[in-house]
Amino acid sequence: MSVSLYRSQVDRLTKEIADLQKKVAQENAAATKARGDALRVSSSITRTTSDSLLRQKQRDIQRHEEKAVGHEKRAAQYGDQIATKRRSLTSAESALTRGEAQETQRSEREAKRRREQELRDIREIERARRAATVPFPMQLRARTPVVPESSSDGGASDFEYDVCLSFAGENRDYVEMVKRGLAARGFRVFYDEDEKTTLWGKDLVEHFDWVYRTASRYCVMFISEHYAKKPWTRHERRSALARAFEEEGEYILPARFDETELEGLRPTIAYLDLSQIAPATLVEHIATKLSSP
Repeated sequence: MSVSLYRSQVDRLTKEIADLQKKVAQENAAATKARGDALRVSSSITRTTSDSLLRQKQRDIQRHEEKAVGHEKRAAQYGDQIATKRRSLTSAESALTRGEAQETQRSEREAKRRREQELRDIREIERARRAATVPFPMQLRARTPVVPESSSDGGASDFEYDVCLSFAGENRDYVEMVKRGLAARGFRVFYDEDEKTTLWGKDLVEHFDWVYRTASRYCVMFISEHYAKKPWTRHERRSALARAFEEEGEYILPARFDETELEGLRPTIAYLDLSQIAPATLVEHIATKLSSP
């Protein structure tokens, strides 16, 4: 039985029990009234009551008592029906709980399957793109970046990281592959999962401001609906925007999962569409940027 049918069954039984409880209350009220009528008739009998009137009143008392007993019997029958339906309701509620849990598990499996399929689709798009276009120059694809000597002219060695990655947790699967690709090429990447020990005990507001405003040569900003809503990504974005405002040249490298608009990020800034490129290609784009003077 589907969850919707279990839910309908629970709703139906709950309503039937409520209706039966009203009937029990009505029958009990009627029984109380009948016994009250019998008591009033009994109270009206005096020593002066004639024999014929006494017999009439006794018949009335008996009639009221029989009515009271009848109402009480019906109330008891309704009570038995309530008990039976409550057992059925308990069973239906348990089945509904199990069904909802199974439905949640199916939804989670389906969401995971869709995410995995999206990544496979991206890879397939990328394979087709590579087959139809000229590949990156060999020197860029095979190059291992050389970290320049320390300099006083603002070179790459002045930064703690070559690139910092700013993203929402919902997009971690894609970003994780980008981070691995960059790390394999020897680039210094700020990626939160790699910094757990370093971050332990730090004031994260101050430290993340340092990372995204000062410590990195470039900031790759993975823009999505989730990214726009998270308080920590908002903090990272503000620090990165402050850096971009302070200096000339490119610093923020936008990469979009969707068309979400971000406050402070001008729509005229060129971006990469992640629905059209695989993580490996984004790695190549970042590597090319980092390898340029």
